[in-house]
Amino acid sequence: MCRIRRLRYHEPAARVTLPPRGSIRRVSGKRRLPVVQAQGGDGSAGDPPRAPWQWVGFGAGAIFVAWLPLSASALAIAVRISRRWDLGDGEQLARAGVAIGATYALAISLGALGGGFLVGRWGGPRVGTRQAALAGLAAALVATALSFASSGFAPQFFLVAVVATPMAALGGALGLRGRTR
Repeated sequence: MCRIRRLRYHEPAARVTLPPRGSIRRVSGKRRLPVVQAQGGDGSAGDPPRAPWQWVGFGAGAIFVAWLPLSASALAIAVRISRRWDLGDGEQLARAGVAIGATYALAISLGALGGGFLVGRWGGPRVGTRQAALAGLAAALVATALSFASSGFAPQFFLVAVVATPMAALGGALGLRGRTR
C-alpha cells in the first residue's frame, strides 16, 4: 500500500507517492506486443496495392528530392571550374562547358538512378522498369517546363530527358533485382 500525501504548490512531484518500506516489485522478463500481419506477409495490413501510375509520381518526386542537392553540388563544382580556367580562350571555354555539362549530367543521372531504384524496389507487383523510366521522363518534362517558364525555350533542356529516362530505367532494373520475392 502506498502512502499518499497532499503536496503544497511548490513541492516537487516526485514526492507524491512513496512505496512501502521493504517492498520491491519485480518485473518478469521482456514483454512483447502481438504483431498483426497481413495475409501476404508484406506488412501492408490489408491496404490495397497502389496503381502503377502512382509509382510514376512517387519516382518523379524522389528524383527531384535526390537531384536538388546533387545539382547544388554540381553548381559548386561549376563555379570552381569557371574560376580556374581561362574562359577568354575559346578552346578552354569549350572544355569548361563540357566539364560543367558533365557535372550536371552526373547530378541528374544519380538522382534518376535513385528515383528509379525506389520505384523498382518498393513498387507493387505490376510495377517495374517501365514505370521507373516514366518517372524519369515525367521529372525531366517538369524540369523542362519550369526552365522554359523561367528563362524561355532552349533545345538543350530536352537533354535532361535524354539522360534521366534511361538512368531511371536502369535504377528500376536494379531495384527489381533487390526486391524480395
